[in-house]
Amino acid sequence: MTSLDLRSFTFLAALQCMVMGLVLLATRRKFPVPIHGMRLWGVAPLLALLSAGVYGLQDHLPSVAVTVAGNGLLMGATLLLLAGTSRFFERPWRWWPWAAMVSVCLVWIFAFDAIWPDYRARMLVFGLSMALICATHTRVLALHGRGLPSRVMLAAMGWQTLVLLARALSTYWIDTPATQRFDGGSVVQGIYIGTYSCSILLVLLGAQLMVNERVRDQFEQLATHDALTGMLNRRAIMALIELEHHRWKRHARPYAVMVVDVDHFKRVNDSYGHQAGDRALSQIAATLQASIRKADFIGRYGGEEFIVLLQASDPEATTLLARRLCQAVETRSSDAQTPRCTVSIGVAVVQQGDETIEPVIGRADQALYEAKAAGRNRVRLAGTEPTVKHTGPPMGLGQAGGHPDPA
Repeated sequence: MTSLDLRSFTFLAALQCMVMGLVLLATRRKFPVPIHGMRLWGVAPLLALLSAGVYGLQDHLPSVAVTVAGNGLLMGATLLLLAGTSRFFERPWRWWPWAAMVSVCLVWIFAFDAIWPDYRARMLVFGLSMALICATHTRVLALHGRGLPSRVMLAAMGWQTLVLLARALSTYWIDTPATQRFDGGSVVQGIYIGTYSCSILLVLLGAQLMVNERVRDQFEQLATHDALTGMLNRRAIMALIELEHHRWKRHARPYAVMVVDVDHFKRVNDSYGHQAGDRALSQIAATLQASIRKADFIGRYGGEEFIVLLQASDPEATTLLARRLCQAVETRSSDAQTPRCTVSIGVAVVQQGDETIEPVIGRADQALYEAKAAGRNRVRLAGTEPTVKHTGPPMGLGQAGGHPDPA
């Protein structure tokens, strides 16, 4: 350890971390959906590099200025890493408690450098404060982190916390009041500085990997979900129906399909505007999604139409669920900007002779057409009479000023 220049090592490690920070800052604007925490993660190593630069000027600047500025920047870098992780996991974050703690720590460091010079007192308070930050970071990762990248960050922060605690609590046994920050002859000091440098590097590596995972999840979400309603898009829901049809052919496990259409939706757009129509469609989609069972799937079929895949063999139970969907949509809350709407539903159960999903969906489509022809706001099970459920025009549409659509 005596041949290791700790000052140069710290600066080189900070340069490596800065490169990773710049990568995070450069790529944060290129993602389809903003990822919280990336800016904080990216700025943290820049503060660490500034801190290393300030420490490197200790022979050219007053000792108290180097001590306070260098330690303040280092604590700021560690706090930014914690804040970035908290924001990434969308956890609440408040700056003022940490700013107060850092201010008290820096006042203490100033006093024991300029007034009562004692490296041990400075090391005790600085090490305990940094250990508190790292321990909080470790706790956030343990509670909310998932996967290998989070475990990498967790291991780095956990180890850093232990080293900081050991360094702070042992300072009165291994240091003297005149100990120097970059004492190359001290194995303990080398471990302490090297651990912090490596932990920042590992945290930034874990952050980059977590960002990559989040971006992958976002692209998968965009590829399989409808942008307006947030539910499965046509391609994704049709793939699920195809998969269920193959299961039915292999294991004879029946399923049903519902085709749901919003009644008089063109009138909503014409009378209230397309933005109101989009809001109504999003609210209807959320109502339908909340009303189906956990084992069922729903997706946007196209325009104002939705399609539901049901794990069901009982036509009566399927029809009852469809009625509940109609009622849930009809009774949902509305306001002056978002009119109330109703839906009509066609239901079809898979049956012998259905070699593909097209006959099943075709029967559900035909049942939907018959439900609309019978007055809308009702359910039609393929091969039966329509369920009478019409209770009059939905609220808001009667004030639209237009004539009702032909049945």
